[in-house]
Amino acid sequence: MSVKSEYQSVVEALMPDGYPAIERVAEHIGSSVRTLQRRLSEAGVTHTALVEHARRDMALRKLKTTRLPIGQVAKELGFRDPSSFSRAFQRWTGMSPRTYRRMLRQTALDAEQKQLNNRSADRS
Repeated sequence: MSVKSEYQSVVEALMPDGYPAIERVAEHIGSSVRTLQRRLSEAGVTHTALVEHARRDMALRKLKTTRLPIGQVAKELGFRDPSSFSRAFQRWTGMSPRTYRRMLRQTALDAEQKQLNNRSADRS
């Protein structure tokens, strides 16, 4: 497993307990902070960048696959408050979490309507 993928899975596992500081990640992996920083540097990434990537991926997944309130999603991703989460989500995607969910619902409804129309056309 690459440093990036190992790191991301550890970060995702630690996220519900709050922001995963590098010390917590190193302890979970069984490494010193310095060794972990060196490995990340060799891979050309930083702790902050990998945490942001994990948060973004988890946010997209949670907003798509759950009906959790946005405040709960923010909490599970280690954000201090929903507005901090909303600002980060806006930076990542160019839209608010609420707009993203609306877009997903509309896309699903459009796909469902298209299927119904195709079935009706096939029966004619």
